[in-house]
Amino acid sequence: MKKIFLTLYMVLSIVALGRVVEYEIDIAYTEVNFTGTPVMAMTLNGGIPGPTLEFTEGDILRVTFNNHMEVESSIHWHGLLLPNDQDGVPYLTTPPIKPGTSFTYEFPLIQSGTYWYHSHTGLQEQRGVYGSIVIHPREKQEMEEYVVVISDWIDEDPVQVLKNLKKDGDYYALKRERVQSWERFIREDRVGERIMGALMRMGPMDLSDVGYDAYLINGREHISLDGIPEGTPVKLRIINAAASSYFFLSYSNGNMKVVAADGKDVNPIEMDEILMGVAETYDVIVEAGGAFTATAQDHTGKAMLHISQVNDSEETMDHSMHMMKEEKEDIIHDEHQMMGHNEDTMDSAMDEPKSAPSMDMAHDMHSMTDGVYYDFLRAVEPASYVVGTKEREVTLRLTGDMENYVWTFDNRTLIESDKILIKRGERVRFILRNETMMHHPLHLHGHFFRVINKHGSYSPLKHTVDVPPMGTITIEFEADEEKDWFFHCHNLYHMKTGMSRVVSYEGSEPDKDIAKKLSWDKKWFSKGEITGASNYSGTDVAVFNTRNKVGFSGMASYEGEHDADLYYSRYINRFLSLVVGFNMEEDDDGEVDNRGFLAVEYLLPLLIETELRLYDDGDLEAEFFSELQLTDRVQFNWEIDTEGEYFLELEYRYRKWLSFTANSHSEYDEGVGIKVRF
Repeated sequence: MKKIFLTLYMVLSIVALGRVVEYEIDIAYTEVNFTGTPVMAMTLNGGIPGPTLEFTEGDILRVTFNNHMEVESSIHWHGLLLPNDQDGVPYLTTPPIKPGTSFTYEFPLIQSGTYWYHSHTGLQEQRGVYGSIVIHPREKQEMEEYVVVISDWIDEDPVQVLKNLKKDGDYYALKRERVQSWERFIREDRVGERIMGALMRMGPMDLSDVGYDAYLINGREHISLDGIPEGTPVKLRIINAAASSYFFLSYSNGNMKVVAADGKDVNPIEMDEILMGVAETYDVIVEAGGAFTATAQDHTGKAMLHISQVNDSEETMDHSMHMMKEEKEDIIHDEHQMMGHNEDTMDSAMDEPKSAPSMDMAHDMHSMTDGVYYDFLRAVEPASYVVGTKEREVTLRLTGDMENYVWTFDNRTLIESDKILIKRGERVRFILRNETMMHHPLHLHGHFFRVINKHGSYSPLKHTVDVPPMGTITIEFEADEEKDWFFHCHNLYHMKTGMSRVVSYEGSEPDKDIAKKLSWDKKWFSKGEITGASNYSGTDVAVFNTRNKVGFSGMASYEGEHDADLYYSRYINRFLSLVVGFNMEEDDDGEVDNRGFLAVEYLLPLLIETELRLYDDGDLEAEFFSELQLTDRVQFNWEIDTEGEYFLELEYRYRKWLSFTANSHSEYDEGVGIKVRF
C-alpha cells in the first residue's frame, strides 16, 4: 500500500510541475519511392518514418493526430507506462481515430529512454505509420546522439502480402532466394539435420516470411551523418520498427557499447554484434569514423549509416556496396552458422567471453534456450519485490503452422481464447515455450518485465522479448496496473493470424466481442490452381479461414474419366484436420461411383501427409502424399493410395504463379503440362 501511495504522489507531482510538450501530426496517403517504383503509402506529416517526438522525463505529452485517410487509424505508445485509455489499441483501450477526425493523446511521462509509436490498426505499421520517441532524463548527458529507426519495406500492399502468406507460408522464399531445398542441404552438408527435423515433423528453419524490397534507416537505405570529428563518442538510439524483420547490428570502427535496452539503462558492455528483434530498442555508444550496419537476419539486404567528419559519403557508399556484394556471395556459410546446429561451434561459442561475442557466437547463442542470449544484459539495479507477494505462473506454448500460416498460443488464436486473468499486487511469471521454427518477438503493453537470465535479481527489464526457435524464455512482472492490456507477437503477420492474448486484471469489465475487433482470425481467404496437361486437366480451389476450409479438387482425362471431391475441412492443429465430403468418380468403362465420406488428415514423420477416408458404403481407403523441394525451382510431388493408384509429378517453377510439369498417373498415363496458381 505504501508503494501505491508513493507512486501516486510521484505522478501527481509530475502532473502539477511538468511542462506540456505538444505535437500535431497528420496521418495521410502519400506517394513514396524507395525502390524505383512509386507506390502509395501511409505517412506521418508526409514522411516515413514519422517525426521524432522529443521530451524530458516529467513532461506532459500532448500529441494530436489528424486522420486524413479514408480508413480508421490508431497510435500505440510502444514501451511507455501510461493510463490504460491512452495505450492506443483500438476497441481494447482507446477508440480508433475515425476517417476525417482527430484524437489527442495526453499523459505524464514518468520514464526516460528510447521508445517508438506506431499504428495498431490493420497492417498500417507495415505501410509507414510509425515514428520514434526520445525521452531525455532530467539530468541530460552532453553527448552527440542520433536516432536510428530501422524498418523493412515492400512495394506490395501488406494486405496482399498476408493473402499470399495464407496461400503458401513459403510464398516469398523464391523471391528471397531462400528456398529450403534438398540441393541446398546437400551443398551445405546439412542432410542429417534436415532428415532429423523431418522425422520430428518439423519443416526447415527459416528466418523470415516476407520478401522485402528494401531495408531502411530513417527512410533511406544509406545515410551519412557528417561533421563529427573521428573518435567522438556518439550515442545511437536504435529502434527496430520493422513489421517482421530481425537485424544483425554491427559497427566498423570498433565495438558498440550497449548502455540501454528497451529504454532501460543496463551495465555498459562492449558488443561487436547484436541480433535485434522486432520492436526492441538499444542505446549504443560508438566512436565516429565508421559505418553502422543493420543487416537483415536472412541476409537479403541491409541499411547503413556512415558517421564521419567530412562529407565523403560517395566514396564510402561505393566501398559499402562492394562489401555488400562480397557478403551476398558468402551468405551460405553465414546461414549455416545462423541455424545453430553445429555442436562444435556452439561448444566453442560457450567458451568465449560474454562481453564481446564473435559473429558466429551471436548467431548460435540466439538459438539457445532459457534466456542465454540475453545474458549480456545486466540491470543497473536489482529487482525488489514485497515480501509475501503472491505469485502467479502462466505457461504459454508458442505454436504455429507455416503451411496454413496460423500462429497461436497453445494452438488457439485470440478469438478462441480466454483472457489471461491476473490480480493487482501479484508477481506474475510467464514461461514462454516456442514450439515453432520461427523467432517470435513478444510484447506486453503497459508493463516492463524482467527477462530471467544468469544475473538473477539483476536480470534486465524489457517490454519486448525474442523467443527463439524451439527455445524457452521466462519473464516476470509486478501486476501494478488495472483493466485490460494487449500481449502479442510483434511480427505483424503473426499477430494478425492469431498469436495474441488479452491480459486482464481482476475486476475489468468483460467485452465478449473484443477478440473479433482485434483479430483477423475469422477473415476468409482463397487460393487455387488449374492444371492443363496432355493427359488430364485438374483443378484445386478453396476458400478458408483459420479453422475452416471449403474446397473442390479433381482430375479428369480427355476420355471422360474423372475423380473429384467437394469437401469441408476443419483444422485442429498443424498435424490434424477432420474432413467431410462427397466424392464423384467415373472410370474408363463409364462406371459412375458417387459417395459421401468422412476423413482424417494427419501429418506423419518425414512430413508425409496421410488421409484415412471412410466412404458411406463402408469402404476404407488411405492415401499418402508429399512434396520434395529438390532445387530452388524443381519440386517432386507424389501420392499413392491403398487401391494401388498413384500420381508422380515433376514441377518446374518458372514464376511463383506459373509452373511447367511432367507427370505419370496410374489411370491417365504420362503427360506434360502447365500449372497456374491464383
